[in-house]
Amino acid sequence: MISVFIHLVIIFSLAFWWLKCYPENGKLVYWFCLALKLSAGLVLGYVYSTHYTDSDTFNFFQDSLRLAEMAKANWREYVAYLWFEKEPAFSGENRTLFFVKLVSVFTLLAQGNYWVVSLYFSLFSFAACWWFVWIIGRYYPNVKFAAILAFLLFPSSVFWSSGIIKESAAMTMLYVLLGIFLTVWQHKKFSWMQSVVLLIATWVLWSLKYYYAAVFFPVALSALLTRWFIQERMRPSAVSAYREFVLLLVLMMVFVFIVTFVHPNFYPQRILEVVVENYEAFRDKSDPEKMAHFHNLKPKVGSFLLNAPWALVSGLFRPFVWEASNIFSFLVSVGNIILLGFTIFALRHFRRLTASPDRLLLFALIVYCASLCIFLTLSAPNFGTYVRYRVGFFPLFILLISLGLPLERWIKKITG
Repeated sequence: MISVFIHLVIIFSLAFWWLKCYPENGKLVYWFCLALKLSAGLVLGYVYSTHYTDSDTFNFFQDSLRLAEMAKANWREYVAYLWFEKEPAFSGENRTLFFVKLVSVFTLLAQGNYWVVSLYFSLFSFAACWWFVWIIGRYYPNVKFAAILAFLLFPSSVFWSSGIIKESAAMTMLYVLLGIFLTVWQHKKFSWMQSVVLLIATWVLWSLKYYYAAVFFPVALSALLTRWFIQERMRPSAVSAYREFVLLLVLMMVFVFIVTFVHPNFYPQRILEVVVENYEAFRDKSDPEKMAHFHNLKPKVGSFLLNAPWALVSGLFRPFVWEASNIFSFLVSVGNIILLGFTIFALRHFRRLTASPDRLLLFALIVYCASLCIFLTLSAPNFGTYVRYRVGFFPLFILLISLGLPLERWIKKITG
């Protein structure tokens, strides 16, 4: 109990310090969102401990305990294992091993207390998210309310980026990369500190969720290059939204081609095969009523293009209400049907958004969300799996939809 108390003091001291560094979004909002985030991590652990006999979060933690025991027995051997061991000596694959190593550091500090470790992971995820929202509010004050809703309050965004799961650490790094990208977008230059943080965040994200990074970097770099090309080589006023979008896509294809050479699963001859293999694996082990089905999916470009629209719809809005099989999937499905309604409403204002001076950012946001959504849904069509995996783009999609909704006016009417 003394150890738990000490760690709680450390956690809230760090929280106070972070609020002092970035206070602009409001103290009440900060503490409410922090409480929501910390609670989400604890609830995630409770749900997995009471409703599932086997779960990733406790498997990760149990493996981290074994590494912590190694540290207690031989500190030098433990440090050497962290830095040099590449093959999974425990369960899972290399990405799992990397995460277990990361968890083991906090397991040592927390003296083997799962719930304290969960609080730390939730805190760091919240801190990165709060910083990113602060960056958005700094450069785009009119978007701040929508950003708070999308990243700090939307249940799916909060829940699946909390606690001891890979998505929690991965989203921490992704928020850092998004914040750096937006800062560079505004100032058109890197600082040495940003460069160091960028390298660390990229390394961790690639080690945990390489497909998040494999979509983010082509989109981000193509957006930066598109803006440079338009501003330096063309007259911005003479470039239509259509031409901007086409140029963005062309440059993105170039960067995607480059990415195909940095990971075996992304090699041109392998990437389509890997997606189909994953789809078939999920199809064989999943309940047919709890997954998205695709028409004759083959490792061919034509087959992917044919199934992409349904993958996009399924990844964003399924399971539907009539597809829910338990209370958890029912809650998700209710949120999906509400989100579908908001999406249809927001599309009415799409033309106005494309006339915005920041339309290139909006195009990049759309391309990132659609690309990652289609890739993840085709690869992991099980409802329970991709509801968790889609956190890599879902908060950004919520932000995109929120831009076309008069949210503040609606809330004032409800509360007023």
